[in-house]
Amino acid sequence: MIRLNPQKIQKSKKQKKVKANLTNNLKAHFLSALKANPDFSEAHLQLAQLYQEEGDNKNTDHHFKYAIASDSQQALDLENRGEELLKKFQFQNAKDQFMKAQEKKNHCAEVYYQQSIFFKNQNKTEAVQTSLENSIKMNPSLSDSHRDLGILLSNQNQLDEARHHLEKALDLDYADSSSHMHLGKIMAQMKDYEDAEQHFLSAMDIKPEFAVCMVELAALKLKMKQKGEAKKYYLQAKEITPGLKHAVLDKAVG
Repeated sequence: MIRLNPQKIQKSKKQKKVKANLTNNLKAHFLSALKANPDFSEAHLQLAQLYQEEGDNKNTDHHFKYAIASDSQQALDLENRGEELLKKFQFQNAKDQFMKAQEKKNHCAEVYYQQSIFFKNQNKTEAVQTSLENSIKMNPSLSDSHRDLGILLSNQNQLDEARHHLEKALDLDYADSSSHMHLGKIMAQMKDYEDAEQHFLSAMDIKPEFAVCMVELAALKLKMKQKGEAKKYYLQAKEITPGLKHAVLDKAVG
């Protein structure tokens, strides 16, 4: 018989109430900011994330779209001002406008990335891909967008494009264990086992208890006919994640 602890239940209720009050206060703050400035894209982004936590998809979608529209328009306006200043040979002022425009684009890229997570939670794969591609257009240096697009394309078996984006993600952030693991999986599919192994090992150097990656490396070692190594990595993964199952590895080395 399971006995419930009344004190723990009461504490949980209080925590939920505190969180709800905080969320409502934050929403009121950002809604007030938008009354003063309807084009305040950061307020739209924060509201989108708050509504997303509450599961309010309609308002989440609404504020993501407004944040993107606001950033895009402001970036365009700043670029146009920069072009006009160039024509007048006001080079420093033009440079300032272009830099401000890029700041808006960078923010817009982050909004697109957050929007892609929102769509991913709704299993809207095409929308996820579009958001990630738009994020990269706005800011080609956003490693998270390259990584997630690479993973998505890999799942669609578009290996060359997936590899390109995962390599770009690692160029921007070499310490991303997930990028290493997924690039390793692609290289294994391409039968470049040596490169695949290096990426799996790099991922595990960065994240030593990366059980999922250990399983991938174990499966790779099995393909390389290194059964002893395969068993070693698989057992390590099972120590970290008790109850872990893998049909092929269980049969071969389990």
